[in-house]
Amino acid sequence: MSMRARASIGWMGAVLGLLGLTLASACEDERPPAPPPVADAPEGPQAAPPTQAESFFDPGGGPAVLTYAGDRGSFADASAVDAVPEEARGLVRVTVLDGDPPPPGSVWVTNLRAPEPDGRFRLRTVARDMFEELALGEGRSSAVELPQGLQPPEQVAAVDGVVVYKTAWCGVCKKVEAYLKRKGVDYEAKDIEKDPRAAAELQAKASAQGVRTGSVPVIDVGGQLIVGFDRARLEKLL
Repeated sequence: MSMRARASIGWMGAVLGLLGLTLASACEDERPPAPPPVADAPEGPQAAPPTQAESFFDPGGGPAVLTYAGDRGSFADASAVDAVPEEARGLVRVTVLDGDPPPPGSVWVTNLRAPEPDGRFRLRTVARDMFEELALGEGRSSAVELPQGLQPPEQVAAVDGVVVYKTAWCGVCKKVEAYLKRKGVDYEAKDIEKDPRAAAELQAKASAQGVRTGSVPVIDVGGQLIVGFDRARLEKLL
């Protein structure tokens, strides 16, 4: 065999070998890449969730701003404990101008009716967007007078759900409605200033239960009347 023939046969063998390798690779099953190794979970107890922050307010110390729930659901500021109305002292926001700041997203609050033995007030934190609801939910209401000469309905229908008797200007009423919406409670709102029938209905219900009607909101929960935004009682009834 000539050298040219032997070279040709050798070249063809190399080509066939490469083709065989290519076909073998193409016939293999495709597999996804192996996932990276997962690190073992750390041994030992996990970190405990952070506890609620706590501090103290000293009325005789540095300057502070005391924010409290005022008339008609508005909020007002005072610089001294004595300037906060007694009925609003149950939950007051305290901003100590040169004191420790609260954790992010929260505010310092205290009960000005419960000083410590040394005269200071213990502070705790609540969420910033919950302060107004909690402060007004201490039973706050807005004074109102029912119109004269109301004719009570012959029969007051029993209430299965929730009815809020309110006025358009009452900030406490607005907070009650926001609270009910946040909890997903279906309710009916009735403006006793714009709707004489609603005012007469409220008067009839209040007279039957011996409840005074000099303020709003008045909330009817399944036939039980609640005067003011009594959040603790609502939590039990809803």
